Amino acid sequence: NDEIERGGNLKWELDKAIKGSQVAIIVFSKDYASSKWCLDELAMILACKDTSRHEVFPVFYDVEPSEVRNQKGAFADAFSRYEEQLVKVGKEKLNRTVLSVTHYLVGMGSRVQHINLWLQDGSSDANILVIYGMGGIGKTTIAKIAYNLNFHRFDSSSFIADVKQHSEQFNGILELQNQVLSNILKGEKGRLYNVYEGSIKINQAICSKRVLVVLDDVDKLDQFDALLGTRVFYPGSKIILTTRKKGLLGAHAAHEGVGCDESSKLFSLHAFGQDNPIDCYVEQSERFVRRCEGLPPALQVLGKSVGAWEDALSKLEEIPHTDIQKVLEISYDTLQDDYDKNLFLHIACFFIGEEKDYTVKILEKCGLHTTVGIDSLIDQCLLTIEQGNKLMMHQLIQEMGKEIVRKESPKEPGRRSRLWCHKDSFHNIQLLQLNYVQLTGNYEKFPRRLSWLCWHGFPLEHVPVDISLENLCLGCLKTLDLSHSERLARTFNFSRLPKLEKLILKGCVGLLEVCESIEFLMGLDLLDLEDCTSLKKLPSNIGLLNFLQERNISGCSNLVDLPVELGKMKSLNLLRANDLSLKPLPSATGEVTPWHTFFQPWVSKPERSVRFVSIVPVRRTSQLVVCEAAPKKANSAAKRARQSEKRRVYNKAKN
Repeated sequence: NDEIERGGNLKWELDKAIKGSQVAIIVFSKDYASSKWCLDELAMILACKDTSRHEVFPVFYDVEPSEVRNQKGAFADAFSRYEEQLVKVGKEKLNRTVLSVTHYLVGMGSRVQHINLWLQDGSSDANILVIYGMGGIGKTTIAKIAYNLNFHRFDSSSFIADVKQHSEQFNGILELQNQVLSNILKGEKGRLYNVYEGSIKINQAICSKRVLVVLDDVDKLDQFDALLGTRVFYPGSKIILTTRKKGLLGAHAAHEGVGCDESSKLFSLHAFGQDNPIDCYVEQSERFVRRCEGLPPALQVLGKSVGAWEDALSKLEEIPHTDIQKVLEISYDTLQDDYDKNLFLHIACFFIGEEKDYTVKILEKCGLHTTVGIDSLIDQCLLTIEQGNKLMMHQLIQEMGKEIVRKESPKEPGRRSRLWCHKDSFHNIQLLQLNYVQLTGNYEKFPRRLSWLCWHGFPLEHVPVDISLENLCLGCLKTLDLSHSERLARTFNFSRLPKLEKLILKGCVGLLEVCESIEFLMGLDLLDLEDCTSLKKLPSNIGLLNFLQERNISGCSNLVDLPVELGKMKSLNLLRANDLSLKPLPSATGEVTPWHTFFQPWVSKPERSVRFVSIVPVRRTSQLVVCEAAPKKANSAAKRARQSEKRRVYNKAKN
């Protein structure tokens, strides 16, 4: 059709042409049923025939009418293939993850209903809905509910949470692009190397299928453009944004929190476990609800502090009604003791998004009863445990915690108990986390009382000698994470870390050498060297690590070969080795064999069973690169014997 514009959406134009015609001539051939386009057009033509005065004339070319009517021959084969594809698509949709939402969905029904009508309107137009309002009023919850109820209606779907927060991190937008592309292509994607490439690939993906995409907490148009690549979508696609900015992309739907009656109900559910207040608490409940101004997190948190209501109410009367941060701060004041208060502030300032067990190990060293304290914070609705055992809290609650610390010394950051901003000075502190900070000058005034130091993106090639690390208890250190320290060229002497169990050097693209002193890490069970692209060889004595269970060398594209001892390690359970270009190895008979073959004896040992095998393409070979072997379950006596041997090795290394 010469009237169809080149570069336009062909399917949309053909559908439009069919609807606008009065006569349709269908030419059936042997391969007709093999074309999804032909079948879609046929369905459209028959629908028009039923609803209007379309005239339809079939023409049978090199095929019998009975084959078409009864679906025999080539038509039977084609429809059989479609049935298999439908089963596959159905399984994929059933496997899509349903997002978790709060237990009490008070006041959400009517708001979600309007969005459902929009999502299910059957329109072939691609539309964008923007939900705006202040933080904490339930925008994300509404978007989650609407997504859960409708994602199965689309070819692909993606829900991207906390866009603003992630975009502020190093390579944050790139990681979000990877998530969008993986969701839309259902896991079938390559690695993205920059934001511009990501925008192009996302654009290609969403222009070819009907998608539902939700971008949560967007505050800049640049984020929207980077994550969706274009504002031209496949017909019928729906895009939802939540934001605090009213003017972003011409926001369409305002959300202002829950109303008065809904607030009372939500507060009562958290406080009393029922829809209405208990008779003797009606007046106090009304005063609480008025002060919370429909903010669900405030209603939820204050509803949990029933035992301290009199003190809480007296404070509420003195707080300006616009200062929601101070409303949330009252729940902090009701915490049982200073242990819980200090734990809350530590987590709010440093450990949001971190794995729970990792956080417990660190904060136990600070004299806090971390495990019991975390349970207390969860019970008070100040903290949640999300997927991956990650510590999370509502953004307003986290901001409230940071504000408490800031008020310790508004004008002199160095006098505060905790610092998280690089521009603030730091002295006499115990916990320090630096993210991609590059300091100038010498390190003589670097904090000398540190008991925990986390420095992502360490900018130097080695640790300066004038950094005092005496209080870090290196001899007790169990986890060392130097991920993405791009200028780190060589690791230091490991002999001072006899109890190290996890060594993580992921993304250290400038790393040339891992020190041979790694042999002193006799208790090491994890070694992560993923994407150390400059690393050419591994320590020859790595086979001495008798407790090493997990090893990741994926993306080490410059590795020339591997130590032969690696294939003889008895403790190794998981090896990740994607995207390598290792040279072939000479066998005992002089034959040249692929590098992965020396792992075969390790995999085939009778005490092991391979649970996972992945065959992925590499630069020069396409062979076995990931093996996970599960050792047989040991009895308790054998386990105690191994632990005893591990302690003996530690003590020997320490001495």
